[in-house]
Amino acid sequence: MAYVESAVVVYLRFLYYPDGFFVADAAVLSTVPQDTLAIEIGREAATILMLAAVALLTARRNWWERLAFFLWTFAVWDVFYYVWLYVFLRWPRDLMTLDVLFMIPGVWIAPVALPIVISGIMAVVAVVILKRT
Repeated sequence: MAYVESAVVVYLRFLYYPDGFFVADAAVLSTVPQDTLAIEIGREAATILMLAAVALLTARRNWWERLAFFLWTFAVWDVFYYVWLYVFLRWPRDLMTLDVLFMIPGVWIAPVALPIVISGIMAVVAVVILKRT
């Protein structure tokens, strides 16, 4: 899924940012039509639902195990999303490159390092939960 998500982002960047994608603030999204942004928000929500479904269908014991599977799949997906963006576009240049992380419930902008670190924490928490359950 990280491959598919990053491929969609590649297409969007080619369409709406042919001169390069650089984030300074939420205004970077002003070049994207509102209906396309709505579709992107739907894509983000669908990804979260897909990850939750994987956790619900995979874990069998209890809600802690489901949470652990959700955290693990989210972490792996998020890291590999950036891996694929780098493979496709050689982007981000480095871990301090700003990115639009999410658009739910509003626009989140931060260096790429933030979701990578948070994904690492989520993976560790998932392992701890699984060892305890």
